[in-house]
Amino acid sequence: MKLPRTNFNILMMLVFIVFQTTNLLGQVPPPGKYDTTNYPEDRAFINSISNIFDPSLSLNDNSISIGADGSMAYGLEEEFQKFARNGMTFKSVVSVPGTELVRIFNGHTAIKTKVADVVFSTPDGDLHFKVIRSETYIKDNGKWYYVLGQGTNFMTQEEFDAFKKAHTTKN
Repeated sequence: MKLPRTNFNILMMLVFIVFQTTNLLGQVPPPGKYDTTNYPEDRAFINSISNIFDPSLSLNDNSISIGADGSMAYGLEEEFQKFARNGMTFKSVVSVPGTELVRIFNGHTAIKTKVADVVFSTPDGDLHFKVIRSETYIKDNGKWYYVLGQGTNFMTQEEFDAFKKAHTTKN
């Protein structure tokens, strides 16, 4: 039986949506696995941080960032210089809803993970990345500071399989 073209298009769109939703849901933390209620005031503050480039989050420029490209920056000023060398300026970061997880340990260390849509401005237009971020914060004299961040380019399973195939060598 041959489907009419309109029905075929609708079916293909539904299949596409299911695959995209499955990829995103694979990045959502498992419910109930982690304590997400301890230190509620601290948790609310850390959850409110969407932009690590806020200078008030820097403790004497004592942070390290590992970019999605594998480069390291020691302090926010060095990170801004790295962007400039690559012809980019930071524009925005938006967390993908449902992917943020904040864990707080002993009230003084916090680890935040999320999937984020990051945008940089370039002379050729906006450059968009989807990254999986891990950020570490410490509390010093009652204030939270960003000290370590790492971003990994987001790949679907299909993209990873293609990458793996293209970069695998036989012994």
